[in-house]
Amino acid sequence: MTTPKTSTVIVGGTAPRVLDGLRSRRDLSVLAPGETLAAAFVEVLSTALGHLPPSLRAGVPVVMAATDYCVTTTSRYVARCVEAEAGGRRLRPSEAMSPEPAQLLQELAEVSGWDGPGYVLISPRGATSQATRWALGAVSAGLHEAMAVCEVLRDPDSDGYRVAAVTVTAADADGSRASRAGGTARTGPRLPPRADPSVVVSGTGLVTAFGDGGDAFWQNLLDGNRGLSELTRFDASRFRSRTVCQTDVETPHGQPARRALVDRARREALREAGLDRLPGRTLLVSAGVVPHLPQVGDAPRIDEIALEPGGNDDAAGVAPQNAVLMAHACASGAFGLAMAREWLLCGLADTAVVTGVSSLNSYDYACLDVLRATSTSAARPFDEERSGVTIGEGAGVIVLESAEHAAARGHTPLATLSGISCRVAGQGISRLNAHIGAACMREALAMAGLTSVDYVHGHAPGTRQGDEAELLALDQVGAEHGWRGVPVSSYKGAAGHLLHASVFPAVVAAVRALHHEVLPGTPGLRKPLDARHVRVLRDPEPCDGIRSVMVNNFGFGGNNAAFLLTGGAAGHSEWSTDG
Repeated sequence: MTTPKTSTVIVGGTAPRVLDGLRSRRDLSVLAPGETLAAAFVEVLSTALGHLPPSLRAGVPVVMAATDYCVTTTSRYVARCVEAEAGGRRLRPSEAMSPEPAQLLQELAEVSGWDGPGYVLISPRGATSQATRWALGAVSAGLHEAMAVCEVLRDPDSDGYRVAAVTVTAADADGSRASRAGGTARTGPRLPPRADPSVVVSGTGLVTAFGDGGDAFWQNLLDGNRGLSELTRFDASRFRSRTVCQTDVETPHGQPARRALVDRARREALREAGLDRLPGRTLLVSAGVVPHLPQVGDAPRIDEIALEPGGNDDAAGVAPQNAVLMAHACASGAFGLAMAREWLLCGLADTAVVTGVSSLNSYDYACLDVLRATSTSAARPFDEERSGVTIGEGAGVIVLESAEHAAARGHTPLATLSGISCRVAGQGISRLNAHIGAACMREALAMAGLTSVDYVHGHAPGTRQGDEAELLALDQVGAEHGWRGVPVSSYKGAAGHLLHASVFPAVVAAVRALHHEVLPGTPGLRKPLDARHVRVLRDPEPCDGIRSVMVNNFGFGGNNAAFLLTGGAAGHSEWSTDG
């Protein structure tokens, strides 16, 4: 273990009165106010990262606490939606995109040259303390030589923000390990000595338009079925598309469908993990769910996108300090897996549960509609004639633990999370950057010690630009490693795009492919896009001896992630739906 040390706290922002009140403090370095939040954020983070050795600055992980910013921007977006609906009109494109907090990290990457992992926590009762615990724990355990923590806090008396940042380093950190490796610190994580420093997937739970359970989803995916239906959750008459993949979950009046969906998925995941309840030292990561929004608390159906006032309605008894909300648009699930992995490896938790839910609501729908991201017919991922996404409804839960912890309780895991890479970078709000996507895939492979995989489960929601860019990224990586026709497919033509919960069906498909030695096809696909080093699967096919699956997960706002699941049928006990 290593003793961590912290730098001077750098403070800036767009609230002059607040900054003036801090200038007398000798423990802070207070910068001049910035004209915009993005400019102030970049200045504060760049100054803080300047305290690090040059070889560590570019790749240092940054953990950002941005509860206030998320609440304010989302509330404003919801208010615009309510106003538009009351006036019987669609949103204008300029009104559509609620700024994701990660876009501030995207700005940092574009302006400063930083290209490390970035994470955004929005937990209503402790995002800053969670970010700080993570940095101290990870540096102490040797996972990173340095990390940065920043906070974006709104001034209650103005529209301004205070931004604060601090770096955490190992006492002897000088970047020498990164320099010897010819790159940044992330190229070779230094783990504490242990018998098996692996994190495994112990259980999964899923609810989709095909019903409860991963088995129902998997069988329908193999059969090429499509869970398409007409949207009935709300009045969709003003939107371009009314075709969705909606569940049959009906809840009592006043109870959010979101909660019912998560509860169903959680029960299956715990059963599959051999647990009757969440253990005491559990980290719960809720992916892509915004905190309670008091500014628009009376907006119609607001409970389908926001937590309730207590901020703990989906925590299932987990201590508030271990109940984390993470916001990375449609890549939130993968970012949650990366956070959970590090908390397990540095001993901050014994078990991690990552949850995500997509409950059909007019706010998400309005955004994608005006951006013309939705298909007027149905999604056809990786198809030459694809025209957009079909929004899906559902929920997923993934239980992670260390391999040692699983072995100690006699549980056989489903797969090993062998490598994962998360970046917030790339230009533009909604476009996938093929270069950044390829970088994530490359880093995930390197962490897993692999140069190729047996199968790729693509993000591929069916958008014109995103699907093409993902195949381009795969071809870039394939060209570097000599891939020859690595198979790739996507589930989103079957169950729809579950938005911030989109990674969960992909993980279920990946672990079942490993277990059953069968690769799923791509429902809805007719004319596959061409690629040089991968081949798009239209129909399922056997894959004897499959041992590795790459899963891609991308989102608006420059959120990019890829990870490797490894294992195989020979390493698993017989599958059982009753645990």
